[in-house]
Amino acid sequence: RFLATDKYHGLMIDFEDFPEKAQPGYRALLAELSADLHAKGMKLYVSVPPHNEDFDYAAVSAAADGVVVMNYDENTPDREAGPVASQDWFTRNLGLAQKVIPRDKLICAIGNYGYDWAQKPKHGSLPPDVKNVNVSVQEAWLAARDSEEDVDFDSDALNPHVSYLDE
Repeated sequence: RFLATDKYHGLMIDFEDFPEKAQPGYRALLAELSADLHAKGMKLYVSVPPHNEDFDYAAVSAAADGVVVMNYDENTPDREAGPVASQDWFTRNLGLAQKVIPRDKLICAIGNYGYDWAQKPKHGSLPPDVKNVNVSVQEAWLAARDSEEDVDFDSDALNPHVSYLDE
């Protein structure tokens, strides 16, 4: 009933971080959704992580009208500090995607956000209330402005970053 209104023209699926053993069921779900939606003149778009050997990109492409490669999160708050998507990583993922996803279905999503990492002290650990977090691009720009630090552009990663002291 939700999709039957004239406000919607399809569906976008964005399932992430599920085990490899769930992939056959995932492919079956996409095939069934595709058939049902296409019978009603609707579209199916599917978001996929970049370069993940668990995903059958060819099968996803066969079912979908568009495959959105989420070409970001090279680094995350639970890993070491680094760019959202360095240029080499980004282009390598896009090149790999082009080998298995038809160009007329390939959509490349980019990240418009940042990370805020707390640097661990040389001796001891971070206070329990201090966490590495994702931040909106607005929050990142405000932190840079409020800290009165310069935004640096990493010429290798081709990503901006700022380091500041938060008392």
